[in-house]
Amino acid sequence: MAKSFQKLEDEIPDLIKRSNKFTIRSSRMNSNLEKYVLKIITEMCKHLEYENFVEMLYTITKELAINGVKANQKRVFFEDEGLDITDPKDYEKGLENYKKKFSEKMAEEYGKRCLARGVFVNIRFHYCKDGLYVEVKNNTPVIKDEETRMREKMKKAMGYNDIAEFYMDNMDNTEGAGLGIALIMILMKNEGIDPNLFRIITTDTHTIARVEIPFNEKYISIRSVENSEREKEVA
Repeated sequence: MAKSFQKLEDEIPDLIKRSNKFTIRSSRMNSNLEKYVLKIITEMCKHLEYENFVEMLYTITKELAINGVKANQKRVFFEDEGLDITDPKDYEKGLENYKKKFSEKMAEEYGKRCLARGVFVNIRFHYCKDGLYVEVKNNTPVIKDEETRMREKMKKAMGYNDIAEFYMDNMDNTEGAGLGIALIMILMKNEGIDPNLFRIITTDTHTIARVEIPFNEKYISIRSVENSEREKEVA
C-alpha cells in the first residue's frame, strides 16, 4: 500500500542523514507535493547548515517542477486533440485550444492521464558540504521552437536584477514559463550565484533543467566538468 504524505514527511530527516541524494517522481503538482518538496528542502538545508537558502531553493524547485509538469500535460493534451505538436500549424491551433480550455481542474485530470501513459518529471536533489544541485527531468522532449524561446528568455534575463522590471519590459511576449526562467536567474544573481549555473539540456527523448548552488569555492560544478570533458574531446 502506498505511504501517506504525512508518513513520507516523517521519514525525510532520517533519509537525508543517510544519503546525499533524494528523488521524487510525479506527473502533477498539487499542494501535498509542494508541501513535501518544501519539507525536503528545509530539512536538507538544515542538515547542511544553509537554512538561508530554503526560500530561494524552494521557489526555484517549484518553478522548474511546474514548468516540467505543464510541458508534459500540454504534450498529452495535443495527443488527445489529435494534433501533431511538431507541426507548426497544429502547434498554433493546439496552443490556442490549450490556453482556452485548460484549468486547475483539468491540470489534475491531465496529471492522472500523464501518469497512466508513463509521462512524468523526476525532481532530484544531490548535495554535499560544498554545494548542491536540483534537477528536474521530463521524460519527454521539448520542440525546437519552444527550446529557442526558452534560450532567448535565458539570454534576456541575464540583463535584469529585478523580476518586476523584467515583466514590465516583456509583458507582451512572456508566458508563465518565460517568467519562471527569468525569476530563477534573477534569484540566483541576487544571492551572488552565477546564473550560468542554471542550465536546460534537451535531447530527443527528454528535457533536463538543472540549477547548481555552490556553498564555497571548493564546489566543482557539473557544468565545469562537462566543459572540461568537451575540451579534452576537441584536443
